Amino acid sequence: MEKSKVVVFAGRVLAIVALLLACCCMAAAAQGGEGARVRESLIGFLTELAGGDKERARGIGWDASVEPCDGNRTVWPGVGCNGAAAGDGRITAIVLERKGLDGTINAASLCAAAPALRVLSLEGNALRGDLPAAISGCARLTHIYVGDNRLSGSLPPSLAELASLHVLNVSRNSFSGEIPAELSKLGLVRFCGNDNRFNGAIPEFELSRFEHFSVANNNLTGPIPDDAGDFGRDSFSGNSDGLCGRPDFPPCPPPPSSGENDGKRRRRARTIVMCLGYVLLGAGVAAFVLYMMCSKRRRRPSGVGGKTAATTETSSSVTPGKSAYSLPMSEERMNATAAAVARATPASLVVLQRSGTAASTVMTLNTAAAAAAEAARKLRFEDLLRSPAELLGRGRFGSAYKVVVPGGAALAVKRVKDAAGAEEEEEFRRRMERVGKARHPAVLPPLAFYCAMQEKLVVYEFLGHGSLAKLLHGSIESSQVALDWPARLHIASKVADGMAFMHGALRGGDGDGDGANANLSFSSSYEEDEAGGAIAHGNLKASNILFTATMEPCISEYGVTAPPPPSSAPAAALRADVRAYGVLLLELLTGKATAADGAELARWVTAVIREEWTAEVFDRAMLSSAGAGGDTVASEQRMVRLLQVAMRCIDDASSPSPPPTMREVAGMVNAIREEDDMSLSSEA
Repeated sequence: MEKSKVVVFAGRVLAIVALLLACCCMAAAAQGGEGARVRESLIGFLTELAGGDKERARGIGWDASVEPCDGNRTVWPGVGCNGAAAGDGRITAIVLERKGLDGTINAASLCAAAPALRVLSLEGNALRGDLPAAISGCARLTHIYVGDNRLSGSLPPSLAELASLHVLNVSRNSFSGEIPAELSKLGLVRFCGNDNRFNGAIPEFELSRFEHFSVANNNLTGPIPDDAGDFGRDSFSGNSDGLCGRPDFPPCPPPPSSGENDGKRRRRARTIVMCLGYVLLGAGVAAFVLYMMCSKRRRRPSGVGGKTAATTETSSSVTPGKSAYSLPMSEERMNATAAAVARATPASLVVLQRSGTAASTVMTLNTAAAAAAEAARKLRFEDLLRSPAELLGRGRFGSAYKVVVPGGAALAVKRVKDAAGAEEEEEFRRRMERVGKARHPAVLPPLAFYCAMQEKLVVYEFLGHGSLAKLLHGSIESSQVALDWPARLHIASKVADGMAFMHGALRGGDGDGDGANANLSFSSSYEEDEAGGAIAHGNLKASNILFTATMEPCISEYGVTAPPPPSSAPAAALRADVRAYGVLLLELLTGKATAADGAELARWVTAVIREEWTAEVFDRAMLSSAGAGGDTVASEQRMVRLLQVAMRCIDDASSPSPPPTMREVAGMVNAIREEDDMSLSSEA
């Protein structure tokens, strides 16, 4: 009896084990079938991007017979994963930039196959059609880059359903219609909608939280948002004069009146017109009387009377209200400046480079440099204000002008915004005098400055060969300079040398900062320098790296911008320069533009590195130029080392070691450059 019970029990156990094995096999088969369907959907999405050309799609490197990801390792090019197979829906990024794709976007197929997708970048292709409404099916998207394509139609309102969306780049396409108002409810920090055909009004975005915003070159109309103060004219220009409400744009018309207020407003308007008429009549009579008095004085014989007349002419000729003034002044500064200019003396403009060869101590003396040095030596404040001026650009800290002074020399004048009181003006004077004494071939020295009556101007030699920002982002013709890997490394090295020199020469007291005698052996930690009166750049960025006639990089506006109060300590200001240099390196390596403090670009690079697809960070044009040089692997390794230097400059909070100084950074960059030069020499 006992034996039979044992036999029955064993049979039941075997039956249960067989059932479990069968269930596991069925689940594995189902999972394998699901993974195959996901891969087929992704291949179909890519084929539609390629316009149905299966051969071109196959050339991208996606293989339906293998999983896109193998654990943490990416198998399909341009696909980023989060440590799981595609069948688990863990594809987090698809980056297919500049692949020559000319088809359409099948968002439904993409979102069904990759519901966890966070980054979609299809920039620089020739995609057509629209941006499908089904893109909202990728509910976890945080970054969408579809700029530089041929997309058209309207932006789908369903974009507002992407609650995690932070970056939307649809620039340089043919989108039309209105920008969906629902986008203003998202947590966007970057919106690039420039160079399209959008019409209507700008939605009520909370622009104070944006790092970059551009709707230039569209057909938009209506008021510019009130909180758009951090964004210059370039963010809104090119809209056929349809925008209004900013100082650089026409005033917005008042809202239409209605009801009983119409009559009151009409009566008020008539009263204002009558008063203006009386004022104009009185002004005309006064002008006529002044004209007659001046005419009589001009006809007087020479002597005391003649001298008085000449003095009157000179005083009136430099009145700030005259149209002859080319450097515009705000209304609040005009009255104060008028009195100051009337009694101005040559000492009101401080000329730093008085010797005839001052420019040659800073850079190779050419015709333009010699003309600028000679013009600065004779420059007077009145001449500066009378000269024709051309606005070069506006920024957070002021405006830049090209001024052609008497004699034909071209100078660049920086007007510093938010000038403060007398104590700050004196500090500005001391800072400019010290910066003017520090001389390095990679730093553009100030030639003169003016600081009085809440007005701060700094005069430089005009370098008309563009900036690094324009060179990187396509505003300078490529025939001028080839921005390949050696050229970018050369720029990084020269800028690092210049910044390291200035940090060393201007780190203590009121030293002369002469390039021949400056002591550069400063400490590896900034904390020891806080009492030394160091002067930082304060606004290092790609647009402040200019090029000489020989296309050598030159740092401009050094020390013009005083650090804000929270960073007034020298250590904090110098560390801010190091961080800004790290952002500059990221721009050189990625080819991507950045805004404000570069935080968004740094976050993107960090995310890419964390996903272990570092090669996707680098600019394709730079990678292709490195491949043409011979040892591609070695060049890419040096790119990675330079990227590591950039990240160390930026991310000093998570590192146990103290943040690097500019001297240490320059040493690391120059070591990479020397190795690259040796590699090129051996190949030659």
